[in-house]
Amino acid sequence: MKNIGKKLSAAVLSFLLLAVLFAGVSCGDESTPASDTTADASVSVPEEDVTTDYYDALDKSLDFGGYEFNVISYKSETWDIYIAPESENGEVLNDSAFRRNLEVEDLLNIKIKTTIGDDYEKKFQNMVLSGADDFDLICFWSPGERSGYVSQHLAFDWKQLPYVNLESEWYNQTANAAYSIGGRQYFAVSDFTYTVQQHFRIVSNKDLIKDIGKEQPYQDVFDGTWTFDKMLWYCAGVYSDLDGDQQAGLGDRYGLVLNAAFSAAFPFNAGEIQVTNSDDGFVVNLYSDRIANIVESIVALRANTDVYFNKKQNNDQYKIFDDGNALFKPYGSDPALLRLHEFDIGYLPYPKYDDSQPDYVVWSAGGMMAVPQSVSDIDRTGAIIEALSAASNKYVKDAFVEQYVENKILRDEESTQIYRMMRDKATYDLSYNLDPSGKLSGYAYYSYFMTKNNADAASYYASIKEKVETGYAQLFEEATGE
Repeated sequence: MKNIGKKLSAAVLSFLLLAVLFAGVSCGDESTPASDTTADASVSVPEEDVTTDYYDALDKSLDFGGYEFNVISYKSETWDIYIAPESENGEVLNDSAFRRNLEVEDLLNIKIKTTIGDDYEKKFQNMVLSGADDFDLICFWSPGERSGYVSQHLAFDWKQLPYVNLESEWYNQTANAAYSIGGRQYFAVSDFTYTVQQHFRIVSNKDLIKDIGKEQPYQDVFDGTWTFDKMLWYCAGVYSDLDGDQQAGLGDRYGLVLNAAFSAAFPFNAGEIQVTNSDDGFVVNLYSDRIANIVESIVALRANTDVYFNKKQNNDQYKIFDDGNALFKPYGSDPALLRLHEFDIGYLPYPKYDDSQPDYVVWSAGGMMAVPQSVSDIDRTGAIIEALSAASNKYVKDAFVEQYVENKILRDEESTQIYRMMRDKATYDLSYNLDPSGKLSGYAYYSYFMTKNNADAASYYASIKEKVETGYAQLFEEATGE
């Protein structure tokens, strides 16, 4: 059984992928989409590139004697990252992950299992503090505050893991940079955890854009002219009191619908990453003339009659778009939910703030994972993680892109090109998941301005500056011992 996975021919792999049936998964507090088990015969699955040695970093003689590799992760009834599927069931991601695991298990003579629970982080932390090694890897829900993993030295340095090649294409390089502190890397993101995690993006109602007499903004995206002002130009004059109650509400038509969280994504996607690393410490980027202008622009959306701003801490604004009554919806949930729309949708990045911005930034947050500091066998752990990450790139990444997104959710070539471009530009920010100040994690900083309807960025920054800088300086000292 040792070499079964290696002997599958490219033709057989292609046949297996073509035979996979498709079903959706859901995310967050959204309802689960109906199962779709009808294979799409139009999907073209390329043959495996036989020149790629996905396991080049590994010693081909590795044999871990049936070791059970235990991954601990969050409990979610609506968002599965497919760590250890029990069997094939006809759903494309499940089956791709199942085949990935079979190959890695055969390659290294191991068994992959998962431990799921609401208290997964507490269990992991207690394990490390006790010096045990019951769990080999933790995969995190995002967002969450994880500074303690650094300050309490709960996470092992990824740069010290044998066999792990962090420069390979199945590791996100911006995450490597974001989570490296003082020469040590405490967290990583690979295709093992990122494949079904998603970036922040904007979806459009192509039918409604056509109805108002405008072209789809695809060419603007490709030309680099998809900007904040261009988005507002599309929205201008779109509002209509559809329900006739003479007040703006969920029953009306808008150009743009959003809440505080998705408003906060505009500055990130404009390139204003809140916290970055240097050899000497953290660099905090919360105020500048440009940031002040961006804050004024997003707060002004609250008073724009063509924009519906949801003041609640939920996604009620989705209903307007889902009913076919909005041009644009910023979105951060599972793409499978987009299959429910009866109208045709387009896929767009968040716009550049202005023409001076050199490129689109695609803010991402999910897929973070850590190895316990109490790891007992770094060779074994490194080899297994590398194999799972590489095999996810081989099996799961293309299954997701080609069968789960393309031809199922995105129905035109332009959207597909943009989706692939955005996935390649996925950009991580340290502060989303590590915030010792309590002022920045998740959407907290920029959401403040929208929630309070306050565009005075200078005053708010001044009020939290000392706490933020002190918190990050202390975290750097705890991480490096300097």
